[in-house]
Amino acid sequence: MKKSPPKRSNLFLLELILAIFFFALASAVCIRLFVHARALTLESHKQNQALTCAKNLSALFESRKGSLPDMAEDFPLSTLEDSRLEIYYNEDWELCPENENTYLLTLTLSGSSYEEHLQEGEIQVSEDKDLLCTLKVSCYIPIEVETGE
Repeated sequence: MKKSPPKRSNLFLLELILAIFFFALASAVCIRLFVHARALTLESHKQNQALTCAKNLSALFESRKGSLPDMAEDFPLSTLEDSRLEIYYNEDWELCPENENTYLLTLTLSGSSYEEHLQEGEIQVSEDKDLLCTLKVSCYIPIEVETGE
């Protein structure tokens, strides 16, 4: 009894199965790369927003000469305790009440030096317990000179 030679259709089917396998493998790798790229983009956006908020608060710290009560007036939903100002943001980086916050911006005064003319502090932006950025700030408060008029 003679064996019949393999048919061309069997060979074509094998090639088709191999092509589908390699296509599926390449698709899985590409999808994983796109998902990773998306996660990096979201993390980068979050850190950029955190740094922008910290820089804005730093500029306000300097313009208000380090006065936390004056700064708290600009953020009506914030909380002020002794030498600590807490500002709350939701997931869209909009100001919100404390119970709805996703992000927390904290300004803590660390003290004054140079005969009370240099106000120093630290700004921290966090999401839950994760610290997104930290920024040290200082503000020189000029000496008021009395004129002899």
